[in-house]
Amino acid sequence: MPDKITNGRADLGMPPMMLPFGLEALMELNRPALAAMAQMNGKVYENIATMNKNWVSFVNRRLKEEFSMPKQLAACKSVQEMYGVYADFVQTAVTDYQSEFEQMGKLGKSLADETMQALQARAEEPAREARTN
Repeated sequence: MPDKITNGRADLGMPPMMLPFGLEALMELNRPALAAMAQMNGKVYENIATMNKNWVSFVNRRLKEEFSMPKQLAACKSVQEMYGVYADFVQTAVTDYQSEFEQMGKLGKSLADETMQALQARAEEPAREARTN
């Protein structure tokens, strides 16, 4: 006896699987988790946007200083002046990068802290609701 073909699949005589509840009930069941994820994602997005904004600002500042370097070197009249320009440039660059990495670390910590606070608040919310009911 040949198999019946329906939509490219063989019909094995099994009825389609019935769900015990509808899609609306499934959505209601997952609504708290989806709301928590949306809140957490919003916090993460805001913090990442802040980090990116700060990084782009830093890179633009550093590029301006690096592109002005040849002009400063061309204006030097002695080797000692060139050495002074290079020393100032390197010292400023090291200080700038150090402070920028420190600031990025603080922003990263803030991102982690706010994400954890949002998760904890959402995790504690059902317990508070259960106590009030």
